[in-house]
Amino acid sequence: MKVSICISLFFGLFALSSSFGAVWSSGHGDIGIGFVSNQLEPHFHFHGEEDDHDDDDHGEDDDHGEDDDHEHGEEEHAVIDGAEPTREEYGIGELTIRLRGPAQPGAGIADSGAALVYLLAQDEGLADELGSPWLGWAVEEISQGIFLNDLVTLSLVNVSGPGVFSLWNTDAFGGDSVLLSSALGSEAPNQLDLALEPGHYHFNLGFSEQGSYDVTLRAEGVLAEGVASEDFTVRFDVVPEPSALFLLALGAVVTLRRRRA
Repeated sequence: MKVSICISLFFGLFALSSSFGAVWSSGHGDIGIGFVSNQLEPHFHFHGEEDDHDDDDHGEDDDHGEDDDHEHGEEEHAVIDGAEPTREEYGIGELTIRLRGPAQPGAGIADSGAALVYLLAQDEGLADELGSPWLGWAVEEISQGIFLNDLVTLSLVNVSGPGVFSLWNTDAFGGDSVLLSSALGSEAPNQLDLALEPGHYHFNLGFSEQGSYDVTLRAEGVLAEGVASEDFTVRFDVVPEPSALFLLALGAVVTLRRRRA
């Protein structure tokens, strides 16, 4: 009985620590930034078959060449709580983005102090392989001419979590540039400009440790009179692979049985 109680508590605590609204676990979707009633409006945006992005919608920062003509098939549609999204937009606080291992090498490791990082991949093929969301960043909903130089700037405000968060771009030649990092002493600029044209981008996001992270960002755009600014927090859950959880639970069972013998 003690064994069953131990296992139940273990999985109960795991579920509790990773729950924060609905869970987006795989497939393509965006953190979109709109501009409504003179306010920036961060949100999650998901696309139907008729609303998928063509290759020319991706900016120069994306590592997608002509040979990577990867159409969004049915398997790439987002999965939220085990099913396709029930609507096109969700509030920024309604979803947790969940990613799994195994950890990968990446540009963020120099700032994170870790040999490997858990990854939300910029590359769609790698995201599919890892079984994690393919996260885009979109400002294409905002009409040109509203902001100075047609730019929205994202800045890193705060990271709450067990490890270091970082965001970097991999260019078409394989070069990496760290843009955001929560590591002490990092030389990352901790801000990036998103041009309204092309308006849709992908980056690598790395997390040095397993656990839950609350990443607070600031979106800003310069108006003719003043600045439009909005802080928003995105929850990320870095969870062990199911096999790792199973082995951990199995180890606990074996240990308890040996103590009882």
